[in-house]
Amino acid sequence: MTMRRAARFLSVLLVGLALLAVAGYFLLAHTTRDWFDADLALRSRLAVSSARQSLENHWGAAPAQLTNSLADITRDERIMGAAACSPSGELLAATDSYPSEFSCRSVLERMRADAPHDELSWSMTPELPSGRVHLSVTLIGEAAHPRGAVVLVHDLSYLTRREETTRNILLIAFFVLSVCASLVTLIAARLSWKNWTLELRRALTGGATAEFQPLVRDVRALAEHLASEREQEARGGRWSPERLRSTLTQYLQGERVVILANREPYIHERTDEGIKVRHPASGLVTALEPVMRACSGVWVAHGSGSADRDTVDQHDRVLVPPGEESYSVRRVWLEEDEEKGYYYGFANEGLWPLCHVAHTRPHFRAEDYEHYVAVNRKFANAVCEEVDSDDPIVLVQDYHFAMAPKMIRERLPRATIITFWHIPWPNAERIGICPWRNELISGLLGSSILGFHTQQHCNNFIDSVDAFMESRIDRESHAVVQGPRRTVVRPYPISIEWPVHWLSKVPSVAESRTLVRKELGLADDALLGVGIDRLDYTKGIEERLAAVDQLLARHPEFRGKFTFVQLAAPSRTKIPRYSEPMSG
Repeated sequence: MTMRRAARFLSVLLVGLALLAVAGYFLLAHTTRDWFDADLALRSRLAVSSARQSLENHWGAAPAQLTNSLADITRDERIMGAAACSPSGELLAATDSYPSEFSCRSVLERMRADAPHDELSWSMTPELPSGRVHLSVTLIGEAAHPRGAVVLVHDLSYLTRREETTRNILLIAFFVLSVCASLVTLIAARLSWKNWTLELRRALTGGATAEFQPLVRDVRALAEHLASEREQEARGGRWSPERLRSTLTQYLQGERVVILANREPYIHERTDEGIKVRHPASGLVTALEPVMRACSGVWVAHGSGSADRDTVDQHDRVLVPPGEESYSVRRVWLEEDEEKGYYYGFANEGLWPLCHVAHTRPHFRAEDYEHYVAVNRKFANAVCEEVDSDDPIVLVQDYHFAMAPKMIRERLPRATIITFWHIPWPNAERIGICPWRNELISGLLGSSILGFHTQQHCNNFIDSVDAFMESRIDRESHAVVQGPRRTVVRPYPISIEWPVHWLSKVPSVAESRTLVRKELGLADDALLGVGIDRLDYTKGIEERLAAVDQLLARHPEFRGKFTFVQLAAPSRTKIPRYSEPMSG
């Protein structure tokens, strides 16, 4: 046990004992006071009862003799004074030391107000400038028709002294008890900790007791898992589909995953030869499709193929991949104006150039934003229809669905929502260009985990939250807290499946080289450079062609020997910037 831990433990122990001591003192003082009040009330009645005959003989006729009778009662040093009062509240006689603050009239009125009508005595403990006293009233005669009342005042200063003595004793006892309890507790804890560590060491070396058997099983399972990981790394460290499936099954416990993405992994197109299945040119699909084949589930996406409607069932679902059918695609249909505003407008004319800090002006239009929100709602509803529990695992993909995490959270508050933003997140100043920046950030904060490619993108997002949102930021753990909800922001550099599962269906490397050179009419020793991209101004295709031009200009010896081939899949052709000719 470290010193800091021991100090914390002792402080808690001492505070607890102190609270118990304070509570015990107040309880003891209250109980003792009640006992003394009851005792003094009884003594007052006995004193008046012993002098009753003398008091009745001189009552109302001989004030001097009545005063002497009262003086006999007050010979007890604790009785300050005594007084005889008529039923109407007049003072008949009183000793010299009787306090003038207690007039007969006020005392009897107080007794009539507080005591039952058939009571012959009554008492209270008022305060005088000199201290607390005990005042008792005893009726002479019958309760219905009394001849008067005797008032006795006891000095309680001795009781105050006793309370102080009790408090001092209690404080001393508390101090001694605290020291002893602390020492005993520390010694017992150290001995217990030493015995526990010895038992644990014995368990880890093979001599486990029944108490440590579960812990030993967990430690051995972890050791076997780490050994398996090292073996995988020694074999190349690759994530095979089998390994991915095993890991997802272990950690997701067989739960079905729902992916939300704009692009579907398989598109059905109508051709002259019938319906064909096409795998789209998409980095997102390439990265995520192996996950779905490994763990099954549902991929919710926009049905954009010309034959997509012809291949789904009554619930707009289709099983994929063809022939394997390991998971399903739920297709969502969009009208032309929805696709134009949500996809081509807000997402790709607004967010895409804004986030890539491209030399293209982002365009934000109110009607595009309205379509963006409506389409996000449509896809979020589709996700909620596909889940099979109230706490599903939902993977939301990319900048097309910034609003969806919050919308899903509203309907499924217990869901685990993992959002990955596949493009850069700019700094707070640049994201501030977007008129609906607050709505975008709030939508993303509906996620349980929000992922970006790099730590810099995570930092930019957290800075944006700090600049535009009311929230608490935990920078140590890279999390944003809004009320009871916590969103963790983490970097996850994404990769693709390797080796790609369809490589087994293509020719060998040597055969492929021969076929390509033959198709292009190149010599066997020709140098060949290849670029494969989606046709986009952020992919650096123009810069790449300019670099090839510079190579041939500076090194003429490569002319006729080096050939560069650029493959570019057309993309977003409805956006003017994508239709402009390249400047190179």
